[in-house]
This record gives sequence, C-alpha cells and structure tokens, in this order.
Amino acid sequence: MTRRESREAALCLIYEQTFSPEISTDEIIQKAKEIREEKVSEFATTLFNGVCQNKQKLDLRISAAAEKWSLDRISRVSLSVLRLAAYEILYVGTEKQVAVNEALELARKYDDEKAVSFINGVLAGIIN
Repeated sequence: MTRRESREAALCLIYEQTFSPEISTDEIIQKAKEIREEKVSEFATTLFNGVCQNKQKLDLRISAAAEKWSLDRISRVSLSVLRLAAYEILYVGTEKQVAVNEALELARKYDDEKAVSFINGVLAGIIN
C-alpha cells in the first residue's frame, strides 16, 4: 500500500469517526477491515490514531486558521482532510508541501473545487 493509499484509508477512518465518536478507534479499524474488507496499513492506522488522540489541539489550530469559519460550518470531508494534513504537518513531520499537496488531492477526489481552495487557505494559515 502506497503512502497516498494509506492517507486515503486514514481519511476514510477519520471521516467515519465523525459519525460515531463513541466507538473506539480499534473498533472502527476492525469494522473497516472485516465488514468492508478495506486494507488498513500501519501508516494509515498511525495517522488515524494520531488524529483522534490530538483532535482537540488540531481543531484549535484549524479553527484559528479558518478565519470567520466555525468548525461546525466546515463539511465533514473537508474537516477530516484538514485534520489529517494538520496532523502530518504538526506531529509527523511530513514535509509541508507534501502534506498540503496530498490533502488537496484527497479534497479533489472526495469534495468539490471550492473545498480545495478553502483547504489550501486553511493549511497555509496553519503553516504560517
């Protein structure tokens, strides 16, 4: 599984968690593997667990960078992409341009073009 595929798998797990915050991360991963027969690499698991463990801190950074946007106004897909990219930038040490590019590619695939511009702007605010 490539890093891009792992990021995509992590994004799906992060997105799913927004609907079921009471379910443990291990249960969400198990459901993905067993019920939907998804591949979940070690890197995807690390990203997903990291985002979940640092969600409050990530949300504060996203909120500060998303001027005049409250988190509840951001779509679940966009917020999931932002959490994933912010986690990679702030905690994993992924090169900033790589994390941003990967986030924008995920947004293009799962959201619309307006979301891509929004995500790019918010991530620029987080980086600076």
